[in-house]
Amino acid sequence: MSVPKKKRFKKLIQPQEVMVWYILPAIRREITNSLIYDHNLPQKEIAHRFGLTEPAISQYKKGARGDIEFSPEVLARVKEAARKIAEEGSRAPREVQKVLRFIHDGGFLCEFHKKYGLVHENCDICKAE
Repeated sequence: MSVPKKKRFKKLIQPQEVMVWYILPAIRREITNSLIYDHNLPQKEIAHRFGLTEPAISQYKKGARGDIEFSPEVLARVKEAARKIAEEGSRAPREVQKVLRFIHDGGFLCEFHKKYGLVHENCDICKAE
């Protein structure tokens, strides 16, 4: 018998909290899976590149962390980040920051903020200035 996921109750949160609690783990999950399945990197190497533990990488691989879905545009950026990490030796934290910036600057953050936080109907807090 499967246990249902906890129902999320929306609360008043800042866009940065949405980034840390929801988006960052999902980016790590997607990059981890790309590094494992597209680039054949072992979990131990991925953990080293992220500066995380192997159990954390295992949880990303299993989908236990970062359970949101990205648009095709964001997924393309994530795949490119994984490629740069695997093939060019780029640092994982740098590539994650680039994806986060793309999500923010591309207006995608607003979608997630509305989905996971309480916002008024004319909210524009996520928009880049």
